[in-house]
Amino acid sequence: MDSLHLTTAHTPIDTRIFDKQATSLADAGFSVGIVAHDTPDRRQNSVQFIDLGSTLSRVDRWRNIPEVARIAKQLDVSVYHFHDPELIPVGLYLAATTNSAVVYDVHEDFGHKAAGREWIPDPVTLPIAYTIPRVERLAATRFDAIVSATDRLGRKFMQSNDRVVTLHNYPRIDGLSSKMDTKERQADHVLCYIGGLSELRGIHRSLDLLNMLRERGLEVELWALGTWRTDADKRRAERFIRDHDLEFHVEFPGYVDYEEMFRYLYSADIGLSLLDTAEFETAIPTKQFEYLYAGLPTLTTPLDAAIRFLPDRFRHVVPQDDTEAAADAVENALQRDYDIANMRSLIEKKYSWEVEAKKLIALYEELCR
Repeated sequence: MDSLHLTTAHTPIDTRIFDKQATSLADAGFSVGIVAHDTPDRRQNSVQFIDLGSTLSRVDRWRNIPEVARIAKQLDVSVYHFHDPELIPVGLYLAATTNSAVVYDVHEDFGHKAAGREWIPDPVTLPIAYTIPRVERLAATRFDAIVSATDRLGRKFMQSNDRVVTLHNYPRIDGLSSKMDTKERQADHVLCYIGGLSELRGIHRSLDLLNMLRERGLEVELWALGTWRTDADKRRAERFIRDHDLEFHVEFPGYVDYEEMFRYLYSADIGLSLLDTAEFETAIPTKQFEYLYAGLPTLTTPLDAAIRFLPDRFRHVVPQDDTEAAADAVENALQRDYDIANMRSLIEKKYSWEVEAKKLIALYEELCR
Protein backbone atom coordinates (compact mmCIF):
# COMPACT_ATOMS: atom_id res chain seq x y z
CA MET A 1 0.00 0.00 0.00
CA ASP A 2 1.28 3.47 -0.88
CA SER A 3 -0.74 5.63 1.51
CA LEU A 4 -2.44 4.85 4.82
CA HIS A 5 -4.48 7.62 6.43
CA LEU A 6 -4.94 7.34 10.19
CA THR A 7 -7.69 9.04 12.18
CA THR A 8 -9.52 8.44 15.42
CA ALA A 9 -11.21 11.84 15.69
CA HIS A 10 -12.75 12.11 12.20
CA THR A 11 -15.31 10.02 10.38
CA PRO A 12 -13.86 7.63 7.77
CA ILE A 13 -15.59 9.58 5.00
CA ASP A 14 -14.48 12.98 6.27
CA THR A 15 -14.45 15.39 3.35
CA ARG A 16 -10.78 16.40 3.64
CA ILE A 17 -9.49 12.89 4.34
CA PHE A 18 -11.65 10.74 2.08
CA ASP A 19 -13.40 12.85 -0.55
CA LYS A 20 -10.37 14.99 -1.27
CA GLN A 21 -7.04 13.48 -0.27
CA ALA A 22 -7.59 9.72 -0.38
CA THR A 23 -9.76 9.84 -3.50
CA SER A 24 -7.35 12.15 -5.32
CA LEU A 25 -4.41 9.89 -4.51
CA ALA A 26 -6.34 6.80 -5.64
CA ASP A 27 -7.30 8.56 -8.88
CA ALA A 28 -3.60 9.31 -9.42
CA GLY A 29 -2.75 5.61 -9.19
CA PHE A 30 -1.67 5.27 -5.56
CA SER A 31 -3.05 2.42 -3.44
CA VAL A 32 -4.78 4.06 -0.48
CA GLY A 33 -6.27 2.96 2.82
CA ILE A 34 -7.99 4.67 5.76
CA VAL A 35 -7.89 3.44 9.36
CA ALA A 36 -10.83 4.86 11.34
CA HIS A 37 -13.81 4.03 13.49
CA ASP A 38 -17.10 2.85 11.97
CA THR A 39 -15.80 2.50 8.43
CA PRO A 40 -17.86 1.36 5.42
CA ASP A 41 -17.73 -2.38 4.82
CA ARG A 42 -16.50 -2.06 1.26
CA ARG A 43 -14.10 -0.03 -0.86
CA GLN A 44 -15.26 3.34 -2.08
CA ASN A 45 -13.54 5.37 -4.79
CA SER A 46 -10.86 2.63 -4.84
CA VAL A 47 -10.01 3.39 -1.20
CA GLN A 48 -9.70 0.49 1.26
CA PHE A 49 -11.07 0.92 4.80
CA ILE A 50 -9.62 -0.70 7.93
CA ASP A 51 -12.16 -0.58 10.76
CA LEU A 52 -11.30 0.17 14.39
CA GLY A 53 -14.84 -0.75 15.47
CA SER A 54 -17.46 1.50 17.01
CA THR A 55 -16.78 4.08 19.66
CA LEU A 56 -19.27 5.76 21.97
CA SER A 57 -17.02 8.24 23.75
CA ARG A 58 -13.69 10.04 23.57
CA VAL A 59 -12.32 7.61 26.15
CA ASP A 60 -13.21 4.70 23.84
CA ARG A 61 -11.51 6.56 21.01
CA TRP A 62 -8.34 7.11 22.98
CA ARG A 63 -8.25 3.48 24.12
CA ASN A 64 -7.95 2.48 20.46
CA ILE A 65 -4.80 4.53 19.81
CA PRO A 66 -2.49 1.55 20.51
CA GLU A 67 -4.59 -0.49 18.06
CA VAL A 68 -4.00 2.18 15.40
CA ALA A 69 -0.26 1.80 15.93
CA ARG A 70 -0.48 -2.00 15.77
CA ILE A 71 -2.50 -2.02 12.54
CA ALA A 72 -0.32 0.60 10.89
CA LYS A 73 2.90 -1.20 11.77
CA GLN A 74 1.50 -4.49 10.50
CA LEU A 75 0.73 -3.12 7.04
CA ASP A 76 3.38 -2.57 4.39
CA VAL A 77 2.92 1.12 3.69
CA SER A 78 5.11 3.70 1.95
CA VAL A 79 3.51 6.75 3.60
CA TYR A 80 1.68 6.98 6.93
CA HIS A 81 -0.52 10.08 6.91
CA PHE A 82 -2.19 10.89 10.25
CA HIS A 83 -4.77 13.58 10.91
CA ASP A 84 -5.21 14.07 14.66
CA PRO A 85 -2.89 15.50 17.34
CA GLU A 86 -3.83 12.61 19.63
CA LEU A 87 -2.04 10.35 17.12
CA ILE A 88 1.29 12.17 17.42
CA PRO A 89 2.66 9.32 19.62
CA VAL A 90 1.66 6.87 16.86
CA GLY A 91 3.42 9.03 14.27
CA LEU A 92 6.57 9.14 16.38
CA TYR A 93 6.44 5.37 16.92
CA LEU A 94 6.11 4.70 13.19
CA ALA A 95 8.88 7.17 12.37
CA ALA A 96 11.20 5.39 14.81
CA THR A 97 10.36 1.77 13.94
CA THR A 98 9.77 1.78 10.15
CA ASN A 99 11.48 3.05 7.04
CA SER A 100 8.22 4.58 5.81
CA ALA A 101 7.55 8.27 5.46
CA VAL A 102 5.30 9.84 8.12
CA VAL A 103 3.11 12.87 7.39
CA TYR A 104 1.27 14.93 9.99
CA ASP A 105 -1.82 16.66 8.57
CA VAL A 106 -2.72 19.73 10.66
CA HIS A 107 -6.38 20.56 10.09
CA GLU A 108 -6.68 23.43 12.56
CA ASP A 109 -4.96 25.38 15.33
CA PHE A 110 -5.56 22.80 18.06
CA GLY A 111 -3.94 24.84 20.79
CA HIS A 112 -6.23 27.77 20.08
CA LYS A 113 -9.25 25.45 19.72
CA ALA A 114 -8.74 23.97 23.20
CA ALA A 115 -10.29 27.06 24.74
CA GLY A 116 -13.57 26.34 22.97
CA ARG A 117 -13.87 22.64 23.79
CA GLU A 118 -16.80 22.18 26.19
CA TRP A 119 -15.43 18.86 27.42
CA ILE A 120 -12.09 20.30 28.57
CA PRO A 121 -12.30 21.51 32.21
CA ASP A 122 -11.48 25.19 32.64
CA PRO A 123 -8.48 24.64 34.98
CA VAL A 124 -6.61 22.69 32.30
CA THR A 125 -7.65 24.70 29.25
CA LEU A 126 -4.70 27.10 29.39
CA PRO A 127 -2.07 24.40 30.07
CA ILE A 128 -3.40 22.37 27.14
CA ALA A 129 -3.52 25.42 24.87
CA TYR A 130 0.10 26.14 25.84
CA THR A 131 1.35 22.56 25.54
CA ILE A 132 -0.22 21.26 22.32
CA PRO A 133 1.49 23.70 19.89
CA ARG A 134 4.87 23.03 21.50
CA VAL A 135 4.42 19.28 21.35
CA GLU A 136 3.35 19.55 17.70
CA ARG A 137 6.37 21.60 16.70
CA LEU A 138 8.81 19.39 18.59
CA ALA A 139 7.33 16.20 17.11
CA ALA A 140 7.34 17.76 13.64
CA THR A 141 11.12 17.50 13.55
CA ARG A 142 10.75 13.70 13.33
CA PHE A 143 8.20 13.61 10.52
CA ASP A 144 8.93 13.57 6.80
CA ALA A 145 6.38 16.26 5.95
CA ILE A 146 3.76 18.53 7.45
CA VAL A 147 0.55 19.14 5.57
CA SER A 148 -1.49 22.14 6.75
CA ALA A 149 -4.97 23.39 5.95
CA THR A 150 -3.93 27.06 5.80
CA ASP A 151 -0.76 29.04 5.12
CA ARG A 152 -0.93 30.49 8.62
CA LEU A 153 -0.92 27.02 10.18
CA GLY A 154 1.89 25.92 7.92
CA ARG A 155 4.13 28.85 8.87
CA LYS A 156 4.12 27.65 12.49
CA PHE A 157 5.95 24.50 11.45
CA MET A 158 8.50 25.92 9.05
CA GLN A 159 11.26 26.11 11.66
CA SER A 160 10.60 22.50 12.68
CA ASN A 161 10.29 20.86 9.28
CA ASP A 162 11.64 21.83 5.86
CA ARG A 163 8.84 20.10 3.97
CA VAL A 164 5.60 21.97 4.74
CA VAL A 165 2.80 21.82 2.18
CA THR A 166 -0.43 23.79 2.48
CA LEU A 167 -3.52 22.10 1.06
CA HIS A 168 -6.46 24.44 1.42
CA ASN A 169 -9.88 22.88 1.91
CA TYR A 170 -11.20 24.30 -1.32
CA PRO A 171 -14.26 22.51 -2.76
CA ARG A 172 -13.88 19.49 -4.99
CA ILE A 173 -15.76 20.35 -8.17
CA ASP A 174 -14.75 17.60 -10.58
CA GLY A 175 -17.86 15.64 -11.48
CA LEU A 176 -20.30 18.14 -10.00
CA SER A 177 -23.01 19.18 -12.42
CA SER A 178 -24.32 22.72 -12.50
CA LYS A 179 -27.63 21.23 -13.65
CA MET A 180 -28.07 18.95 -10.64
CA ASP A 181 -31.67 18.30 -9.56
CA THR A 182 -32.70 20.90 -7.03
CA LYS A 183 -34.50 20.37 -3.73
CA GLU A 184 -38.09 21.35 -3.26
CA ARG A 185 -38.50 24.41 -1.05
CA GLN A 186 -41.43 25.34 1.16
CA ALA A 187 -40.80 29.10 1.35
CA ASP A 188 -40.03 31.91 -1.07
CA HIS A 189 -36.47 32.22 0.24
CA VAL A 190 -33.96 29.77 1.72
CA LEU A 191 -30.97 30.34 3.99
CA CYS A 192 -28.52 27.43 4.01
CA TYR A 193 -25.75 26.45 6.41
CA ILE A 194 -23.34 23.51 6.09
CA GLY A 195 -21.04 22.31 8.85
CA GLY A 196 -21.12 21.26 12.49
CA LEU A 197 -24.14 22.44 14.46
CA SER A 198 -23.04 24.27 17.60
CA GLU A 199 -23.13 27.63 19.32
CA LEU A 200 -19.59 28.50 18.22
CA ARG A 201 -20.42 27.62 14.61
CA GLY A 202 -23.45 29.90 14.64
CA ILE A 203 -26.52 27.66 14.70
CA HIS A 204 -28.26 29.75 17.35
CA ARG A 205 -27.39 32.99 15.55
CA SER A 206 -28.87 31.44 12.40
CA LEU A 207 -32.10 30.56 14.21
CA ASP A 208 -32.32 34.08 15.69
CA LEU A 209 -31.88 35.46 12.19
CA LEU A 210 -34.57 33.21 10.75
CA ASN A 211 -37.01 34.24 13.46
CA MET A 212 -36.37 37.96 12.93
CA LEU A 213 -36.78 37.68 9.16
CA ARG A 214 -40.11 35.93 9.60
CA GLU A 215 -41.20 38.57 12.13
CA ARG A 216 -40.46 41.12 9.39
CA GLY A 217 -42.87 39.28 7.12
CA LEU A 218 -40.42 37.40 4.89
CA GLU A 219 -41.37 33.91 3.76
CA VAL A 220 -38.04 32.25 4.52
CA GLU A 221 -36.78 28.90 5.77
CA LEU A 222 -33.44 27.56 7.04
CA TRP A 223 -31.66 24.41 5.93
CA ALA A 224 -28.88 23.46 8.37
CA LEU A 225 -26.81 20.54 7.08
CA GLY A 226 -24.54 18.83 9.55
CA THR A 227 -24.39 16.97 12.85
CA TRP A 228 -24.93 18.31 16.34
CA ARG A 229 -21.74 18.84 18.31
CA THR A 230 -23.43 18.62 21.73
CA ASP A 231 -26.79 17.48 23.07
CA ALA A 232 -27.05 20.80 24.91
CA ASP A 233 -26.91 22.74 21.64
CA LYS A 234 -29.53 20.46 20.11
CA ARG A 235 -31.91 20.84 23.07
CA ARG A 236 -31.46 24.62 23.09
CA ALA A 237 -32.23 24.82 19.37
CA GLU A 238 -35.29 22.57 19.69
CA ARG A 239 -36.61 24.72 22.53
CA PHE A 240 -36.11 27.92 20.52
CA ILE A 241 -37.81 26.44 17.47
CA ARG A 242 -40.76 25.29 19.56
CA ASP A 243 -41.11 28.59 21.44
CA HIS A 244 -41.10 30.60 18.19
CA ASP A 245 -43.28 28.29 16.10
CA LEU A 246 -40.51 27.56 13.61
CA GLU A 247 -41.09 23.81 13.30
CA PHE A 248 -42.19 24.04 9.67
CA HIS A 249 -39.51 26.56 8.71
CA VAL A 250 -36.30 24.70 9.69
CA GLU A 251 -34.86 21.53 8.23
CA PHE A 252 -31.99 19.52 9.74
CA PRO A 253 -31.04 16.87 7.14
CA GLY A 254 -28.02 15.75 9.17
CA TYR A 255 -24.84 14.72 7.40
CA VAL A 256 -25.34 14.29 3.65
CA ASP A 257 -22.87 13.19 1.00
CA TYR A 258 -21.06 15.71 -1.14
CA GLU A 259 -23.30 15.61 -4.20
CA GLU A 260 -26.46 15.76 -2.06
CA MET A 261 -25.03 18.77 -0.21
CA PHE A 262 -24.74 20.65 -3.49
CA ARG A 263 -28.33 19.73 -4.34
CA TYR A 264 -29.34 21.72 -1.26
CA LEU A 265 -26.96 24.58 -2.08
CA TYR A 266 -28.18 24.89 -5.67
CA SER A 267 -31.71 25.26 -4.29
CA ALA A 268 -30.92 27.96 -1.70
CA ASP A 269 -30.53 31.75 -1.89
CA ILE A 270 -27.91 32.68 0.71
CA GLY A 271 -25.12 30.76 2.48
CA LEU A 272 -24.58 31.40 6.19
CA SER A 273 -21.20 31.50 7.93
CA LEU A 274 -22.02 33.19 11.24
CA LEU A 275 -19.05 31.68 13.06
CA ASP A 276 -17.65 32.82 16.40
CA THR A 277 -14.92 35.31 15.53
CA ALA A 278 -12.66 34.49 18.48
CA GLU A 279 -12.85 30.72 17.98
CA PHE A 280 -12.42 30.82 14.20
CA GLU A 281 -10.17 33.88 13.78
CA THR A 282 -7.56 31.85 11.89
CA ALA A 283 -10.00 29.63 9.96
CA ILE A 284 -10.79 29.67 6.26
CA PRO A 285 -14.19 27.93 6.18
CA THR A 286 -14.58 25.62 3.19
CA LYS A 287 -18.29 26.34 3.19
CA GLN A 288 -17.66 29.85 1.85
CA PHE A 289 -16.07 28.48 -1.32
CA GLU A 290 -18.81 25.87 -1.69
CA TYR A 291 -21.42 28.61 -1.42
CA LEU A 292 -19.65 30.55 -4.17
CA TYR A 293 -19.51 27.56 -6.50
CA ALA A 294 -23.24 27.02 -5.95
CA GLY A 295 -23.89 30.66 -6.85
CA LEU A 296 -24.76 31.83 -3.33
CA PRO A 297 -23.74 35.12 -1.74
CA THR A 298 -22.33 34.60 1.76
CA LEU A 299 -23.46 36.19 5.01
CA THR A 300 -20.44 36.04 7.31
CA THR A 301 -19.09 37.34 10.57
CA PRO A 302 -15.82 39.32 10.22
CA LEU A 303 -13.25 36.52 10.04
CA ASP A 304 -10.18 38.35 8.75
CA ALA A 305 -8.40 35.17 7.62
CA ALA A 306 -11.39 34.12 5.53
CA ILE A 307 -13.17 37.13 4.08
CA ARG A 308 -10.11 38.22 2.10
CA PHE A 309 -10.87 35.29 -0.20
CA LEU A 310 -14.41 36.52 -0.85
CA PRO A 311 -14.87 39.43 -3.28
CA ASP A 312 -16.89 42.29 -1.78
CA ARG A 313 -19.56 41.87 -4.41
CA PHE A 314 -20.33 38.33 -3.23
CA ARG A 315 -20.24 38.70 0.55
CA HIS A 316 -22.07 40.53 3.33
CA VAL A 317 -20.07 40.96 6.53
CA VAL A 318 -22.09 41.55 9.71
CA PRO A 319 -21.04 42.01 13.34
CA GLN A 320 -21.28 38.91 15.49
CA ASP A 321 -24.55 38.67 17.47
CA ASP A 322 -26.09 41.69 15.71
CA THR A 323 -29.26 40.03 14.44
CA GLU A 324 -30.73 43.32 13.18
CA ALA A 325 -27.68 43.91 10.97
CA ALA A 326 -27.79 40.32 9.74
CA ALA A 327 -31.47 40.60 8.85
CA ASP A 328 -30.84 43.88 7.01
CA ALA A 329 -28.03 42.23 5.05
CA VAL A 330 -30.24 39.28 4.08
CA GLU A 331 -32.97 41.60 2.83
CA ASN A 332 -30.39 43.53 0.83
CA ALA A 333 -28.93 40.34 -0.63
CA LEU A 334 -32.33 39.04 -1.68
CA GLN A 335 -32.91 42.20 -3.71
CA ARG A 336 -29.62 41.99 -5.63
CA ASP A 337 -28.59 40.08 -8.71
CA TYR A 338 -25.32 38.15 -8.57
CA ASP A 339 -23.09 37.03 -11.40
CA ILE A 340 -23.26 33.29 -10.78
CA ALA A 341 -21.03 32.48 -13.75
CA ASN A 342 -18.34 34.75 -12.28
CA MET A 343 -18.70 33.12 -8.86
CA ARG A 344 -18.23 29.66 -10.33
CA SER A 345 -15.33 30.74 -12.55
CA LEU A 346 -13.48 32.12 -9.52
CA ILE A 347 -13.66 28.71 -7.83
CA GLU A 348 -12.77 26.77 -10.97
CA LYS A 349 -9.67 28.84 -11.73
CA LYS A 350 -8.36 29.68 -8.28
CA TYR A 351 -10.08 28.05 -5.31
CA SER A 352 -10.82 24.44 -6.26
CA TRP A 353 -9.51 21.25 -4.66
CA GLU A 354 -8.33 20.14 -8.10
CA VAL A 355 -5.65 22.85 -7.91
CA GLU A 356 -4.61 21.73 -4.40
CA ALA A 357 -4.58 18.02 -5.32
CA LYS A 358 -1.65 18.59 -7.66
CA LYS A 359 0.47 19.62 -4.65
CA LEU A 360 -0.59 16.52 -2.70
CA ILE A 361 0.27 14.21 -5.59
CA ALA A 362 3.65 15.91 -6.06
CA LEU A 363 4.40 15.40 -2.35
CA TYR A 364 3.55 11.69 -2.57
CA GLU A 365 5.62 11.20 -5.70
CA GLU A 366 8.56 12.65 -3.78
CA LEU A 367 7.96 10.58 -0.63
CA CYS A 368 7.40 7.32 -2.52
CA ARG A 369 10.63 7.48 -4.54
